[in-house]
Amino acid sequence: MCLRRCDYVRLYLDTNIILDWFRNVMVNVKKPEKFKVPRKLEFLSSQELELIVSTITKIEVFRYLKSDWNANREQIEEIWKRFIESFKIKYLIIEKMDFEELSSICLLIPTRKKTLVNLMHLQISKKEDLWFLTGEKRLLDKYKTYYNKSLSYIELRKRLSSP
Repeated sequence: MCLRRCDYVRLYLDTNIILDWFRNVMVNVKKPEKFKVPRKLEFLSSQELELIVSTITKIEVFRYLKSDWNANREQIEEIWKRFIESFKIKYLIIEKMDFEELSSICLLIPTRKKTLVNLMHLQISKKEDLWFLTGEKRLLDKYKTYYNKSLSYIELRKRLSSP
């Protein structure tokens, strides 16, 4: 499977790839200082990539902002909107998940509880034929047989810089 600079790349972002941006926004709200865009997002937005997130990503981010930062609803919705608009993110509304398929994966591959949400992200990537970008090395290694268009940020950088 090839991923080169000349390819049109549709890239589904795992929540762990973008969460630093939300943390930086909240740190900036609590302690006003110069806001810094995380290097990963800076790089991704500078490339000719279609960046994509989903309803599941939104839920994870909303949970994080409420639980970890006690942000209010209006603040959370405004931060989410700012994120989507700032990086021209495509937002997929997921209405159905194939839970039977997820069950089958769990029967084939021993899966930790916290990995289940990541499997949902993987399933979305597979159904939409997207490259899945994640920081979860274990996920990349363990679930290649389920979906092999998954890669780490470091691997993406290498592939985009190679001729």
